[in-house]
Amino acid sequence: MRRFWVILLGVITLSATTASAQNYLSERKVGAVEVELGVGLATAANRISHFGESRQGVEVSAEVRYNFSQTPLDIGVHFGLCSFTRTQQLGNYLSNHDFDSQMLMVVSDYNFFQGRLASLFVGAGAGVAWNNLNANATKSGFNACVMPRIGVELSNHVRITAAYKFYEKANNHLVLSVGFAFGGGTR
Repeated sequence: MRRFWVILLGVITLSATTASAQNYLSERKVGAVEVELGVGLATAANRISHFGESRQGVEVSAEVRYNFSQTPLDIGVHFGLCSFTRTQQLGNYLSNHDFDSQMLMVVSDYNFFQGRLASLFVGAGAGVAWNNLNANATKSGFNACVMPRIGVELSNHVRITAAYKFYEKANNHLVLSVGFAFGGGTR
């Protein structure tokens, strides 16, 4: 009997969600193209055996997105520049090493409550990253890059995003960024 009520509750919830989504999509009025410029704090995610502490760095990014008119999806291109520092203990000597990278990715987001005062989004990106290291910890060069992300867009323009960028082990990092989107918004 309990299983019956759980299934019935699931069917009712799914039906209500579907009806709400269809109503939402018919009312959606968001511009087709938007450009976002952002800046954020980057924190090294992995500890590397011969490196100690890592210092927070900065990431600057630009993104162009296309908002599909009949779905809460968007797709775009993300370009980011990131730099953070790790320290290395060499005997009595402490050395700092910069970890710099540039990323180019195709990204996509699923938007909840788009066009309202606050809308949530979850998304992902995939592409390539170029690592430029001044340390011998890893090699400089191209690597595949993957980025899951989640965030909130306020007033259709200010985006606060948390993203994790997976690529070369020494460069994996978490980013908390704030961006401003030009275009998009409500029509």
